[in-house]
Amino acid sequence: MLPVVRQKNWSFPQQNSKNDGQFAKLANVSSVTASVLASRGVVSAEQELNSLSGRESMFHDPFLIPDMERAVDRIRHAIHGQERVLIYGDYDVDGITSTSLYVEFFRMHGLEVAYQIPHRFRDGYGFNMNTITQLRDRGISLLITADCGTTSQSEIAYAVACGIDVIITDHHEVGDDGIPHASAILNPCRADSLYPFRGLCSAAIVFKVAMAYDQKYEGDSSLLVDFKVRDGLDLVALATIADMAPLVNENRTMVRDGLQQLSADKRVGIRALKDVANVSGVCRSETVGFALAPRINAAGRMDDATIGVCLLTTHSIEEARAIAAKMDRLNDERKQIQYETEIEADGMLGPSVNGLNPIVVSGVGWHMGVVGIVAARLAERYYSPAVVIAINEDGIGRGSARSIPEFDLFHGINQCRVHLDAFGGHQFAAGLTIRRDKIPAFQEAFTATVHEAMNGVTPVPRINIDAEVDLDAISLEVVDELATLGPFGAENPEPILVARRIHVSSSRCVGRGHLALTLCSRTGRRYDAIGFGMSGLLDGSMFDQGPIDVAFKAGRNSWRGTDRLRLQLVDVRSNC
Repeated sequence: MLPVVRQKNWSFPQQNSKNDGQFAKLANVSSVTASVLASRGVVSAEQELNSLSGRESMFHDPFLIPDMERAVDRIRHAIHGQERVLIYGDYDVDGITSTSLYVEFFRMHGLEVAYQIPHRFRDGYGFNMNTITQLRDRGISLLITADCGTTSQSEIAYAVACGIDVIITDHHEVGDDGIPHASAILNPCRADSLYPFRGLCSAAIVFKVAMAYDQKYEGDSSLLVDFKVRDGLDLVALATIADMAPLVNENRTMVRDGLQQLSADKRVGIRALKDVANVSGVCRSETVGFALAPRINAAGRMDDATIGVCLLTTHSIEEARAIAAKMDRLNDERKQIQYETEIEADGMLGPSVNGLNPIVVSGVGWHMGVVGIVAARLAERYYSPAVVIAINEDGIGRGSARSIPEFDLFHGINQCRVHLDAFGGHQFAAGLTIRRDKIPAFQEAFTATVHEAMNGVTPVPRINIDAEVDLDAISLEVVDELATLGPFGAENPEPILVARRIHVSSSRCVGRGHLALTLCSRTGRRYDAIGFGMSGLLDGSMFDQGPIDVAFKAGRNSWRGTDRLRLQLVDVRSNC
């Protein structure tokens, strides 16, 4: 059984219960919802009503993104000239949806474009010189990247030398070498960007391209978004949530509207994917994160991500069902391989693993498609930066890294780049290529970098509590109120509540290491609670010694048409 992460620090907000009561009365909401809003900076009933109604709609001017006008002008020229255009994407959800949005945009404007997504195992991340040569030989005159290209200086230079214009659509951090010399580089993370929000994923940037084109060439000079353009917000929502982009600012607007489109089942590919995932009704952020995105990602992790673009752009329900069924099978295969790799990687770790001693593990024959997920699990479990590397028969390792809030992963790996063949990413996630014999030196350098960044202080995971509540105050009505504060995700997390002195009437292990509790409130009401990956707590006697304090998220559990209240445990403490 895998261990659970050590106990976390609980951080409580300073709140005024009198103001909470006034907010609750004026906005006609529960005291729980009023307390959550107050903990997130809402200081007036008007603000509270705006937060609950979702009236805060925001779209920034797309032309504030550097090179946007240059990009849409070049695209206009390609459409009018019926040029040979190729969209080159990445093999994750953001890359697949970005590519799909570009394909649909060009089709809407009368130009069929080619698209290509690299094979994770044969090609690796991004494009290479051989790819550029092939595009030259195919007569491609305009190459548009989708979720890659920012750090591909030499490849872009070669493309330009081959007579291919390049538009880069990407959101990854710019490396020390600066930006490539492309026709346009659409990236809000550029140092010279005037765009007021850096948190866009690549699919959102493609949406902004369509928005800019519509404003300049379709006669709409306002910031209102054309109806046909808005149809792509379902894919923007998929990418934004899957890529863990911050769900604040205009991302919140786009994801909120996109989730409505996902719920409406207008896209046959999404309808087929929801069918195999047993998803019905309203789509929420967790629907994307736990049901839809993993199946789309499974295509790129286990096979060929190109089928993801086929799924999202097809108008044939038969084709969509066949692709969705394949994705579902690939996802089942991914889960099994991931579990086996996670067990093996965890077994390599010594007792000294913590935030000061980062995780660097490697294995010959490990599946490249799961190393990112395994790195994320290890980083969460041990609260430590984690690098997991799959080594092939030629001694070449391809790894994924995940981090914690206290450590900037991109900056840290960049300091160790002398040991790497290639790397790219951002603060919390990165990918790298390394030769097997370089791994020990990289591990030593990476550990030293982490030690320096932490300044000798072992980081402790922290939970930001939104409100302390009476367990009897939690109901399905409260769950629905809290849901209006969504969509939830990075920088707008689902509210975490704390209830004190709760008695446990039953405890057991379910599934692969999950903890199931039946909690009993002071009035005798029973609540079902699940703690994912927390069954290690059963090894102690906490639940037999007396009452506990629980940190949890409140949600619905739907089963055979019936909705029941279910608490998702975040942390548990003894209160004896």
